[in-house]
Parts: sequence; C-alpha cells; structure tokens
Amino acid sequence: MGIAKPFLITGLILLIFQGCSSTSWIVQDEVMDPNDFEKVASSYFLQSMNDISPNQPVVHFDLMASDTYEFTQRIETKRYIQRYKPRLGYVLLGMAGTGLSYYAALSEDLVKRPTDQQRYALMGAGSLLTGLSFLNMKPSGEPKATGESRLMRKTGTVLEKDTLSVLPYNENKAEIKISYNDRVLVEKTEWPFEGKRISINLAEEIDASQFSGNDNFQIKVEAFYDSLYAETKVPVSSVFEQFVVVNSQVTALRNEPIANSENVLTDLAEGSQLKLVATEGEWHKVLYGISEKWVAAKDVRSIWRPSEFASALSVITVPNMPYGSVDVEQNIPVIGQSDLNSSAFILTNYKYEGELSERVYGARDARLMEEYIIQAFGIRESRIVKAANVNTDRQADRAYSRLLSSLHDEQSLTVYLSGYAEIQDSKLYMIGCEQADGENQHIDLQSLFRALSNLSLDNLIIFADLDVVSEVQNESVLDDLAAIVTESIDSSAVIFGAKPHQRSEVYTSANENKRHSIFTYYLADAIKEGNVTLSSFFNHLDRNISFTSRSIYDRPQNPSFYGNHDLKLVN
Repeated sequence: MGIAKPFLITGLILLIFQGCSSTSWIVQDEVMDPNDFEKVASSYFLQSMNDISPNQPVVHFDLMASDTYEFTQRIETKRYIQRYKPRLGYVLLGMAGTGLSYYAALSEDLVKRPTDQQRYALMGAGSLLTGLSFLNMKPSGEPKATGESRLMRKTGTVLEKDTLSVLPYNENKAEIKISYNDRVLVEKTEWPFEGKRISINLAEEIDASQFSGNDNFQIKVEAFYDSLYAETKVPVSSVFEQFVVVNSQVTALRNEPIANSENVLTDLAEGSQLKLVATEGEWHKVLYGISEKWVAAKDVRSIWRPSEFASALSVITVPNMPYGSVDVEQNIPVIGQSDLNSSAFILTNYKYEGELSERVYGARDARLMEEYIIQAFGIRESRIVKAANVNTDRQADRAYSRLLSSLHDEQSLTVYLSGYAEIQDSKLYMIGCEQADGENQHIDLQSLFRALSNLSLDNLIIFADLDVVSEVQNESVLDDLAAIVTESIDSSAVIFGAKPHQRSEVYTSANENKRHSIFTYYLADAIKEGNVTLSSFFNHLDRNISFTSRSIYDRPQNPSFYGNHDLKLVN
C-alpha cells in the first residue's frame, strides 16, 4: 500500500491536468461609449434622391434633420477562454524523474538504504516533478470569446451625425420652381407638404408639347422651404416618353428598315401617332400594336408625351388596295377617237431621297393618267413618252428628245408633270429624286416650257401636279412659267394643282382612301363626269380640290388655270 499510494496520487494529478482552460481580458480597440454622449449641433435641409421614370414622374424633396452628437471614446476589452494541453516531452521527462526518485527511495540496498525521511523526500520530489511537468502546458486551438466586454479608461471623443426625415417645423408652405433651358415653366409659392416631403408630379405640371423630339437639356426642379433650398435636374426622357407623328401625307409602315415594296405592312396617313422604340440611322423603330415595325425618319416628327398618351394613340391606316379598286380606276369613259395626230408626255418623280418624303402614290398617279390618255383621249400607247424619277436637266432633255423625234407638225400634245418643286431666284424648279453632295438637284421647268412652246402644235395642255416645298411665297412664279407657253401658243392651257404657298395633298383619310393625289384624282373624276371643255373641266377641279383638302387636312389647296378656256380635252 505504501508503494501504490504515490502512484495513485500521480495518476490523479495526470487525470486532473490532462487538459484545462483559463479566461483572460484582452484589449480590443478604442470604441465609442453609447451611454456617454452630448448633443452638440442640429440642422435641417431638403434632399431629393428618388428615381424618376415616365411611369412615375414624381420628384420628392424630403425634409431632413441632421443632429451631431459627441460620444466618449474608451478602451474596450473582451473576455476570452483558452484551453491548454500538457506538453508530452515535459511529461515524459517528469515521469522519468519521478521513476528515478521512487527507485532511489525504495531501494533495498543495505549499505545505501535511505532512511524513512529520505525515502519520503525522494518520493515527494518525484511526485512534484511529475506534477510540474503537467503544469507546463501549451494552448489548444483559438481563444473563444465569451461575449463579455468592458469599457475601460477614456481616451478621447468622437462626433457622430444622425439624419432622419421629419415633419415641417413651422407653418410655412413650400415653394417650387420648374425651369428648362433657363426658361421658367412653372412657379408656385404655396405648395403643401405631403407628410414629411414635397412631391411634384412633373408630367402633370409641365406641358410636354413644348419639347422637341431631339431635346437634350434637363428639367431643373427647385424647392424652397423657410431658408432651406434644394434642386435636382431630370432628363426629359425620365419624365415623358417619345412618340412619332406622321407629317408626310402617307408613309409606309415596314417590317424591315429597307425601302422595298415587298416589306410594306400598310400605309399610314398624315397625323398617325406611334410610340418610338429606337432610332437607327434614317429609320425609326415604332410600336404598332405589340409588334415593332419601321417608318422612315424623314416622314415623321418626334414628340414628347406622358406615358398614358400611349393608350390614346391615333393610327390612321390606309388599306393596301390593288390598282383597279378605286372608283376612278374603273370604267374609264371614251371621249375621243383613236387619234394619230395626238401625243402625250408624262414626267413623274416620286422616289425621293434625303429629307423629302417619297410621293407614295406617284407611280399610281402616272399609271392612272396614262390609262386615261389611252382609253379616254384615244392616244395610242406608242405615242406616249414617259420618264420617271429623273434627277437632272440632262436626263429631262433626253426624255424631251424622245418626244421630239415622235412628233409631227400640227399635232396635239398632252403633258402631265408630277413631283416636288421649289422656288429659286423667283423661278420654279422641279426637284430631282437623288441628291448630289447632300443638295437637291433641279430640273429647269423654264427650259422645258420654252422647248414645248417652240413646237409647232395644234394645241397644248399641261397638267402640273407640283408640290412646292419652298418657304418662299411667290405666286408670280406660276404666272411667269405658264406665260412661256400661253403667250407662244394660242391654243394652250396650263393647270397647276396647287398654288406655290400650298401643298399638293394626297386623297387619304380615315374615311376615304383614294390612293391618289387630290389633284390627279379629280382630273380623272372630271373626265368621268363628262367635262370635255377646259372651262367646265376646271370648274370641277376648283369646286372639289379645295373642299377635299380642307375637309381632310384643314388646309387650302387651290388649283390655278392659265390659257384658253375654250379648248377641249380632245380634238
């Protein structure tokens, strides 16, 4: 029992000190004491941070309060638990020393046998040595935080701001001012708060029609309250959406951005409105129903409108009617017998490029006139000279040379001209279809009329459907041009479809779609009505053209007559 007891003690020590843990407080950082503070300053301001979109075009100015507090800064300590394990090497050395001590204490050598006191001393020293070897431990794992912390001594102070929205602090009303490109649009001095904020619906306060389609400026919104002031700038595109309005008489709605007759879905009449999706070069992508289609950019103008405008769009479509479906294209009367002494000259321009819109019914007008010349007037097809989409005087001269080679003396000649025209140097020129260096090319109508006046003709009738696009309003250009012919040939007449300051419109509306210019339609209609003399013929034009233009476009279009009223359409 005496020998076993020390080993039992050693085993217990080994069991106790096999692993242990301890806690300690460790300095972490300097922190703000949330319980030790003082309010040192306070202020108010207006702030606008909300996003604006056409679906939610409302600007908000929030009334904010900013309070500044001074907090005490202290040293922060945190409590951690650390586990330890005995170091194996030290434990083995301690146990070896203990074994030697016990061996010496229990030796039975009679010569060197220790006394009882020495034996207990050796055994105690050995046990102590083993115990000390277990006390020399190493950390096991990372320290674990207990979640306890203490704030120690003060090291300084720190300032913190607290910002929050607040209700108005007095009875004053807010003021607002909305401006655009340095021009004040809206200014109101009694604007109420909605709770803690000033709310301004820009789509309701601003008239969108004052913005053009290419506006790049921003709308400036300012708010005033007491001595406070704030402003924000909003792009026009964040308030309104872009739409396009057809400003040509008719434009094609296409499936692709290519000028091709095969990709035309339908025709849109002037005034049609569509939502703009994107712009790619000379084309606008628009929303037609739920589908994205294309229109020529030169045929429309862009406008800004509120998003709800999309629910009330006016789209005037022109059904695709094949030739022969319109009344004047059917049952053409015969008013003249086949005449070998009559010829005709048809010069039409309709496929324009650049800023000018295509004259969508130009080809159909030319075909209508050709059929009336053949069937109604009795002029043989072989005696009709046609030229379409010419650009220069040289090309027009070539067409005239073909006419000249087919004519004989004492003949009758009917001429039909159609296209855009403009006034330059007090003279009227027909515009060529293609541009040169970005500029319009011209066909000198004075030269053409002089050439016609030099012909030896029995009679000459010219129908001129010229759409004058000049801003110059000079009615004398028609007088001067017609005089070249009427003063040289007694049996001659010139009829213009519109005056220089008017547009030659197309006969297309939501109710009636004749798919011709108004002038050309009533030329055919007058013949169908049996008007043979030019006086009755022109009376029919004068009554109907102006009325139709005003009823469809609310614009005047007045034809003009020069020459001999007693002439007949056919000999």
